Order: sequence, then structure tokens, then C-alpha cells
Amino acid sequence: MPHARHLRKFYGHRWRTVTRPQILTRAALHCERCQKLVINERHLEIAHLYIEPGNPGHDDPDNLAALCHKCHRRHDRNTWSRRCFETRTRRKDGARPLLQLLIEGLNTDDRHNNQNNQ
Repeated sequence: MPHARHLRKFYGHRWRTVTRPQILTRAALHCERCQKLVINERHLEIAHLYIEPGNPGHDDPDNLAALCHKCHRRHDRNTWSRRCFETRTRRKDGARPLLQLLIEGLNTDDRHNNQNNQ
């Protein structure tokens, strides 16, 4: 699975040659959550269980698990659904310029009212 552009810096040479192979070896071609046997290690994804990429300890073997795609989606569901919602909202609002003008106008009115009340 390709990594998001802002996360690629965390998946360099060490990730590809040391960390990921170590977790895949530990899993022995099985999903570490549902124990499903996979045909090829490409069908296993490495999931960060507790600590998000970029934070200290995110590549610790205790924080990583080899999961099948279904289990990885289930594990990251809350994060992915929140990001999808934010993206849809941003795209939808971007397509409605009148809404943006209304929001900007309300923000200007609020600042104006706050200055008058002081």
C-alpha cells in the first residue's frame, strides 16, 4: 500500500530492509490479528498499533503488527473515516464559494462585534 506523501519520510531504507522484514518474519505469513494465512507477504500490511508514525517509538516492534488488509482497515477505521469526512467536507465546501463568503462574513461580523463590546 503506498504511503501518503507527508508520511513517506518515515518509510525509508531502514523500514524496507530491517523493520518491515522483521515484522513479516515474526508473522510467518499469517495476519497477527485474525491468523489468516496469506499466499504472499505483499498481502500483509504493517500497522502501527498505538503510536502514530512520526512520534517516538512508532517503529518499535511491540507497536507494529502484520495485518491482512481487512484487519488493518478495521484497526484504522476511526482515523480513516475522520480523514475521509474532512476531505469530503473540504472538497464540498470548496465547490460552494457562496458558503465561503458567508463564513468569512460571519467571522468578520464576530470580530467587529467583539471590538465594539470592549
